[in-house]
Amino acid sequence: MADHKRPNVKDDKAKKRKREGGERGTKSKRCRQHDEDNGTGNGEASECCDKLIQLDSLPVATQSDDGDAGWRISKPMGGRMLDIDPILTTDEKHLILAYNTSIQIFTATDSLLVRRIPITTLDASAPRASHPPVTVVATRLSVENPEFVWVACSDGQIYHVQWTQSSEASPSFRTISRTAKAMVVVPSRLQGNDGEILLVTESEKSNRTEVVAYRSKPASTPKLKSLLVLKKPGSGLHLLATSADGQVLAGACHDRLFLGVASPVVGDKPELPQYEFFSFDAPDLITSLDMRIYKRPHSANRNGKAQSGSFAGSDTVVDIIVGGARGSIYVYRDALLRAQSIGKPQIANDGIQTQKFHWHRKAVHAVKWSLDGNYFISGGSENVIVLWQVDTGKRDYLPHLSGSVENIVVSATGASYVVHLDDNSCMILSTAEMEPTTYVSGIQSAVVNVATPKDQLVKRVWATADQVRRPIPAAINPSDSSKLHVCVGNGRQATMTGHFSAPLLQSFDLESFTSVSKQALARTQPTEVNLTNKGFAIDEPLVSHIAFSGDGAWLASVDEWKPSARDVENVSNDLRDQFIRERREIYLKFWEVRPGDGSMALVSRINTPHATTHPESLLDLASDPMSTCFATIGADGIVRLWRPRARSQNGIAVKGAEGQDTVTWACSKVIAIGNHMAHETSAEVATDTDAATVQGSITFSDDGSTIFAAYGAADAGVVYVIDAATGQIVKTIEGLWAGQLRSIRALSFFIICLSDDLHVYDVVNEELCYGIVIPKAAGAGELLQLAVDHASGRFALTLPIGGCSSIGVFDPEEAEPVLVRNTPQRIVSLVSAPTASGFVALDDAAQIWIVAEGSDPSALATVQPLQDLRLDGAASAAEEDQQQVMLDDVEGAEDADMASDDEMRDDEPGEEEDVDMGDDVFHPTVLSQQCLADIFDAAPAFAAPSVEDMFYKVTGLLATKSLST
Repeated sequence: MADHKRPNVKDDKAKKRKREGGERGTKSKRCRQHDEDNGTGNGEASECCDKLIQLDSLPVATQSDDGDAGWRISKPMGGRMLDIDPILTTDEKHLILAYNTSIQIFTATDSLLVRRIPITTLDASAPRASHPPVTVVATRLSVENPEFVWVACSDGQIYHVQWTQSSEASPSFRTISRTAKAMVVVPSRLQGNDGEILLVTESEKSNRTEVVAYRSKPASTPKLKSLLVLKKPGSGLHLLATSADGQVLAGACHDRLFLGVASPVVGDKPELPQYEFFSFDAPDLITSLDMRIYKRPHSANRNGKAQSGSFAGSDTVVDIIVGGARGSIYVYRDALLRAQSIGKPQIANDGIQTQKFHWHRKAVHAVKWSLDGNYFISGGSENVIVLWQVDTGKRDYLPHLSGSVENIVVSATGASYVVHLDDNSCMILSTAEMEPTTYVSGIQSAVVNVATPKDQLVKRVWATADQVRRPIPAAINPSDSSKLHVCVGNGRQATMTGHFSAPLLQSFDLESFTSVSKQALARTQPTEVNLTNKGFAIDEPLVSHIAFSGDGAWLASVDEWKPSARDVENVSNDLRDQFIRERREIYLKFWEVRPGDGSMALVSRINTPHATTHPESLLDLASDPMSTCFATIGADGIVRLWRPRARSQNGIAVKGAEGQDTVTWACSKVIAIGNHMAHETSAEVATDTDAATVQGSITFSDDGSTIFAAYGAADAGVVYVIDAATGQIVKTIEGLWAGQLRSIRALSFFIICLSDDLHVYDVVNEELCYGIVIPKAAGAGELLQLAVDHASGRFALTLPIGGCSSIGVFDPEEAEPVLVRNTPQRIVSLVSAPTASGFVALDDAAQIWIVAEGSDPSALATVQPLQDLRLDGAASAAEEDQQQVMLDDVEGAEDADMASDDEMRDDEPGEEEDVDMGDDVFHPTVLSQQCLADIFDAAPAFAAPSVEDMFYKVTGLLATKSLST
């Protein structure tokens, strides 16, 4: 992916710098020192600072835009699955999932993405970080044409999308209140009507809910009619469910449950349906709802009489099941008959009997009837699917799922369950074996709340954070630039509850855009009992740093854990801080990356790699790009180098399972910096510096010969230049950082130091190139990140501003940025591939943005969005052309021997514009099984090349001309 012209460019720059080194030492404008009086640089540095401060005034990047130097930012890819029931098509061959800005279609047989159809996007005219953001609230399959799906958005826009085609979605109409909370689609009961009826729950005010019916016809203004108005204050959910024929409607508003039955049609005049509603209060806030309708047995209906004025009579049984916010499940047997027996439509607080089931500790996220009605299925935040037998109350469990259960859908045949989990994954389970047959997973990193979590509809002793407050560790293996490795947790709720929890490492393929694997880097709590006896969530260790070795064969990770303040309430105030410090756990782990499948095995674990009288924080981790070596810097003022060595026992080398030599990792060099420079280099040396105020960051030079370590307090920051071979401190540089230190990186002969300000320092000429003042916006320092691209010689900076982020790409020699763009979401990870050009940015909506140079096509082709490649359309067109070629060849095969060359040149093919015969005669292409096996079986599925590459390889075989006789 790297540009082959880059090394020459860098060599030319190096020669130019050596030639002009003496001249620039005398130019005052190239040496822009930091002004200590006003905190800003002078001359051109002030102009650059002003330009960075104005990042929030630039348009939102919703499409690929070229920068000043050919740099561009891609369209967002991926996203977060919403808390909406997935759609399994009628033939059960495709799975339609709703994301925050799109709907995506996957095949149920191989779990591959077919197409992505954007729904809601921010354009340049939309206000930046608009609140609340527009999201998809409901998706329903069309009852007239199963090739279409109805999509409702929170701003009231209703889309009619043909999911079988890759086309841009355009709004069909907008609700009268410009809001939408829930939606169902019912068929029309009138003969000759070509429209569909949409029932939409709208809530323009917090204490008022309205159910409105819309009749939508192609190319016409929809007719509407208000069916029900409920005045119910609260902060609950709005739910809707309907029967297949649309005769019975059930819904929920906060803790109010309403049931509607369609009135009979009078006359042939087309009009919107009319429902007779009954409503009653539920014992709890309703978080999930399902309805089952069936005919009453004749023995039970012998003396029944049909209700007058109602389409559904006493021979129809309606069973409703609801899940509560406090963990209870309520079953309303024969709810319609019981509601009608009360009399006139009214609020019935009494007379509706219910059957209660309880197992879930928190809210019931999803509950569904089985097809036969003998069972129902429920799920919640316990990461367990529960199967209930209605008559006996007996339970069966499917435990240890990878996240909280958000949605459950029963297929039309009852042979499969579609389960959506809050770790951004969805799977199809067979009801017989309860084993997954289809699995779809996106990036499972921490994201912001789209809506209030169901578990927080009632007050809890714990709470989940509504924003990502710290950068998420991520890295790209130098030996495989197509995979992004990012730290994730056991679902969104588990990640954001209490202390930030991300003990797992997910490997995500950027080419096929699928999850490859996920494994634990630290201790996890994979059980349903993940709460203390006081109801608090159990804190998991935090993975703070990860880094790959220069050859990609090793991964180093750092995880930390400390007791929560609420766990030491019984300790006196004087000893509380000391108690927490002494019981803090800090581990440095080294993982071997196995070739082939890319799995990792733990080889060594270093307990408290930096310690004085108590465990000290490990501030940063860096990898040597030229050798197998890692460097760490701790709050004890020590830099340690770690290298592998042969493992031995009693002087005998230890062999592995396959007879290979085994290794272990150990500290090879100890370098004292900071307050320890005048003392002996020992890990036991005490320090008077407060550990809470000490900051540090470390990096290697491009050739691995030099280590740059930034260390010190907020008001006394120093950068130490260390010889990596000898461990000697060559020199110290002051004034490069102050305040909160974020990162230090080396790029060619420059040092980029990011703290409260950004400084670019020339190591060769020992001068400050320029400095940039970072805006002091609220919360801007939380996700301020820096990354360097050695292939292109550029560095990137992300600055959070409100609910979005600004991405800037800079040349270390020029203060003028080559690209500045805004993203509608906050960037939580920014990484670069050591062997590729460009940057990969991950936002808090689980979307990936690629920032790369337009002149480097290899950096963009592997991460181009699917709707831009249009592989489904290209494949179908190629198949039609090939079929036409073979058909023409077969039709002319009988006359081929008798026709002369001149006659064949005079004859024109029937599809001249599609088939160019040329001077050679085409014959049907016969492909051997070995040729196809070389393409499709060249590597395992997770390591296979992109779909585009395999497509062109296959078409290359088909398009090969036969040899002329």
